[in-house]
Amino acid sequence: MRQGTRDRYGKEKGAFVSDPFRAIRRFWYSLRGQSGRRESIQRIQPLRGKVSLLVVCYGNICRSPVVERMLRERLPRDRFRIRSCGLLPREGAVPPEGYLLEAKRFGLDLSGHHSRYISKTLVDWATVIIIMDQKNLDLLQEFGPSAIEKAIWLGAWDPDGVLEIPDPFGKSPEEMRTILRRMERASRNLAQTLSSPSRSLN
Repeated sequence: MRQGTRDRYGKEKGAFVSDPFRAIRRFWYSLRGQSGRRESIQRIQPLRGKVSLLVVCYGNICRSPVVERMLRERLPRDRFRIRSCGLLPREGAVPPEGYLLEAKRFGLDLSGHHSRYISKTLVDWATVIIIMDQKNLDLLQEFGPSAIEKAIWLGAWDPDGVLEIPDPFGKSPEEMRTILRRMERASRNLAQTLSSPSRSLN
């Protein structure tokens, strides 16, 4: 701990105080990450026939429309139906201008995208619901246990990152690109897993 000046009550000002719970939190995040990855991979193993993928994020203006397009490019359309939506009760919103520009660097055109709010109809339609972070999972609980049982973490297919994929809304261009690279990597790996001949999806 760095020594700082003391205030009139004798407490140090500007001192770095160690967090006794930091190690516990890191350990818990590690366990949750391992569990989330394992459960996500297990949930897609029994999939057979046609599969409906519902990609969700909070507002449906940044992460989920990007992943929807990335998966559409990589999965055969005769077996996979893919949609995206948001958990924020709002429709018709468009992606931020800065994010549109960064997405174009990855060959993605979001200029015609307008947000869609999740509904029970979409939840029932989905075979699998792809989520980005804990907030998504918490809000998804409003649609009952069956929605949670369909949920998988996109980050489970990014071996170079943590389980959660953060929201790029309001972030710097560099941070947006980092998140876009993570989504590209995870979407590519997920698509490879889903379309693997050894999984016999037909």
